[in-house]
Amino acid sequence: MTTKAGNSTGGGDTESLALLEARILESADSQNPVETKLATSQRVIARITDGIYREPWAAFRELIANAYDADASYVVVETGAPEFNQITVRDDGLGMSPKALAYVIKNIGGSSKRTSKGAELKTAQSNHYDRSPGGRMLIGKIGIGLFAVAQLTQHFQIITKASGDTVRTSATVRLRTHNEDGVPYDEDEYSAGLVTIKSEKVPNDERDSHGTAVVLYSLRPEVKRALRSLRRWQAALVEPAEGETVQEVPTFHIGYLQDTIADNDPGLEPNLPWDVSDSPSEKFRKFFRSVGDSPGRGMKAANLEPFDEYLRMIWKLSLSLPLKYIDKHPFEVDGASGILFYNYPKEKKQSERIFLEKHTSIKKHLSLRSGEKEQLDKFSVTLDGIELKRPISIPLELEKTSRIKAPLMMVSRQDNPFHGKDIDRAGGKLSFDAYLYWNSKIVPKDTAGVLIRIREASGTLFDSTFLNYQVSEQTRLRQITAEIFVHEGLDSAINIDRESFNYSHPHFLFIQRWLHNALRLLVNRLKALATEDLQREKKQRQATIRADRQTHAVEIWQRRLGEDADPPVQETITDDLPKEIGSAVVEWPSEKEPEHYSPDSDKAKALAIVLEAYGVLSNLSVKDRGRLIKDILDLFEVGK
Repeated sequence: MTTKAGNSTGGGDTESLALLEARILESADSQNPVETKLATSQRVIARITDGIYREPWAAFRELIANAYDADASYVVVETGAPEFNQITVRDDGLGMSPKALAYVIKNIGGSSKRTSKGAELKTAQSNHYDRSPGGRMLIGKIGIGLFAVAQLTQHFQIITKASGDTVRTSATVRLRTHNEDGVPYDEDEYSAGLVTIKSEKVPNDERDSHGTAVVLYSLRPEVKRALRSLRRWQAALVEPAEGETVQEVPTFHIGYLQDTIADNDPGLEPNLPWDVSDSPSEKFRKFFRSVGDSPGRGMKAANLEPFDEYLRMIWKLSLSLPLKYIDKHPFEVDGASGILFYNYPKEKKQSERIFLEKHTSIKKHLSLRSGEKEQLDKFSVTLDGIELKRPISIPLELEKTSRIKAPLMMVSRQDNPFHGKDIDRAGGKLSFDAYLYWNSKIVPKDTAGVLIRIREASGTLFDSTFLNYQVSEQTRLRQITAEIFVHEGLDSAINIDRESFNYSHPHFLFIQRWLHNALRLLVNRLKALATEDLQREKKQRQATIRADRQTHAVEIWQRRLGEDADPPVQETITDDLPKEIGSAVVEWPSEKEPEHYSPDSDKAKALAIVLEAYGVLSNLSVKDRGRLIKDILDLFEVGK
């Protein structure tokens, strides 16, 4: 019989610890194993509240993802660039009731999302815990997104209100920095920070208002330095030491403040790729074009080099969030586009061409689930007056000439490759849509690679190695951009910072194998198309040479015998050698009588016309005429 102990919570519940200890000792006599649940240490929570993200942009991503999960239709981010003294992220989402806010503050790492608690707090549907009240697939999972701000500051304020509430609530948070080397503390008493909460009644005409604002105060000095690109400016403007590489000045930037680089330095005004008077959407479009136009260095797959850290942050946020595409979703491309569509074969070894009707999209043809307009079109993010879009475009024409005469897209829908007991071993179901798009040149270069989206969001950005693809296809890989849209699964393979995966997870391994096989199929298809074009070109070139040779031979005939002379052969170019050249009958050697036309027979015909134009064949016997032509042709083959 198995004995179950009560839950232990973080080592602080001494009664539970005592009970567990007693049961462990008791099992020595009873031989009954003891079952209990693993508990999370407060030190883990402490580390989370110190910040877990590598770069500042990732913290912004998490705050915006929270707004998306709250069914916001818009998010406005104001960074206060280039000072970055105060940052505000506000949305028109559902907001939080005092009860929901209290839960968030008291349950770091214990998100109500994707749980029955979410339905109670109105952060999830009652019948679908993994969906927001508005039906969105929830991005958040473990309840640490709010503390993404710990990466940026230890002092922030949450101002929130749910529709129908009579009060607006604000919570001012001052986080505590965890110090492993400090004075030991009782984990029962450890606090991640201090929260001051206030509420105020709202007028009756504001009872239906809703939304949340997060205000960040006193950003960490290192965060300010990063957002201001100070290291790069200093490396570019300060005289380098001997042996150091000179850093280039960013082409586009937000400038820097007076006396920032050195004393008495006048500072620098911004040089942005858009005009102040441009609309939010046009600003982003000009930004996107400037990324695509920047040359980079040689074969290096990077276009962001001319941009400072602030503009790079905009780029990364735009790629990672559940936003509309700058043009349209790749799956909205239809049969009138001119793109060559291929499937991902499930059983056959080669991909097959997909022929779409003129106004039928690939999404409709394959019943793909990604790119639901009613979801992405209802969410927008504006950062400092710039409306962010996914900076991925699918050109319908080649960017430069190629043997492959049109862009190519391989598209697939994968539905739960695991069955039966394999589902449990794999960690649940897995389903995704994907495309691999080839063009002779990928613009911008930073979109060459694969990007994995889980529930329409991503933290990994484009991986130019295609999940560590080992086959040497350097040229081809730089010409491919791919996105994988995961609907079920892989979520549990994301590491806590959302910027990498557990590479041993079955879902990741399946996607990796699938992608590598898809790349192999795509590259093979590209090579086959290129070979077909080369062969077609050779045939066309040979046909042109044959026609020119025949024309030249006839011109010699007419020059010798007169333009009004009868043609040397009665028929035009055919697959058979002529039996007569002018009035001279020719008996071709048996080995020179092919059933079909060949380059040698074409040369033989042209040579016969020229020889007879000079009267050579008429002086020979019927058999010698053919033998002479064969001997002359063989003469030019010696030594080849």
